[in-house]
Amino acid sequence: MTPKILVVGAGAVGGYFGARLAASGHDVTFLVRPRRQAQLSATGLCLASPLGDATLTPCMVTADRIAQPYDIIILSVKAYSLAAAMVDMAPAIGPQTRIIPLLNGMQHLDVLASRFGREAVMGGTCFIVSSLDAEGRIHQVGVTPRLVFGPLVAGQDATAIADALRAPGFDTVPSPHILQDMWNKWSLLASLGTLCCLMRASVGEVARLPGGTDFVHATIKECTTIAAAAGYPLAADTVNGIVKRLTQPDSTLTSSMFRDLSQGAPVEAQQIIGDLVARARAHGVATPILDLTDLNLRAYELRRNEK
Repeated sequence: MTPKILVVGAGAVGGYFGARLAASGHDVTFLVRPRRQAQLSATGLCLASPLGDATLTPCMVTADRIAQPYDIIILSVKAYSLAAAMVDMAPAIGPQTRIIPLLNGMQHLDVLASRFGREAVMGGTCFIVSSLDAEGRIHQVGVTPRLVFGPLVAGQDATAIADALRAPGFDTVPSPHILQDMWNKWSLLASLGTLCCLMRASVGEVARLPGGTDFVHATIKECTTIAAAAGYPLAADTVNGIVKRLTQPDSTLTSSMFRDLSQGAPVEAQQIIGDLVARARAHGVATPILDLTDLNLRAYELRRNEK
């Protein structure tokens, strides 16, 4: 029997992976809010990508119309929308359902497990550069995206699930060390977010300034020290890859958190920075740069919420 896949979040990330799966013949349904449902009903789900453009009529459901459990749930929402998403997707969870969350940070793993049970929740992350334009179209750029996931408890068969999640347009990667993969990405995201949000600049702009690369190295060191203290030290080549990516003087790269901040939108401050700082405190790791970033973003959120 073909596994039934529910994609929670039809934005730049979930929309991309879900669309590629649906286009290749998988049984995919998107859990959407009424506004997004109306938009997709009118225009279709549109992808623009160097790997091939696509427009399809997606199968969609709203939370009040879920009639049965799904086999696999790909959860792709902003971390601050997790609570609402859990309420919406609860009717789709059955005894055999496996949830693959693609949220930033690590905090969501415990939140999901406390609500749906540890057996239901797998570790997951992805590597994709994509955005949603004003008309709801998804634009993917750069290298081939990767969808990475793996077991957190015994009995979760990542290989079998991987067979159900293969499609042209991205690489499906079952991982036996998913928590390390997630710490690797978290270290990158927190470093990039700190660099961009504190400096209000792109990677290249900071790298070209006197002292810029020293600041980047110090930021990365704080993040990787926390990961090591938590039991997930980054390999030397992984650290070198992060350093190389964040010190390119001609790079226009910015973090999604910085882009959200620049637009006055909500940011994933707690999930990307705040939780990392809390874990640093638990392990006795000093993080003066991350502390400043955390304070900076909390002040931003305070002012934003007071408007």
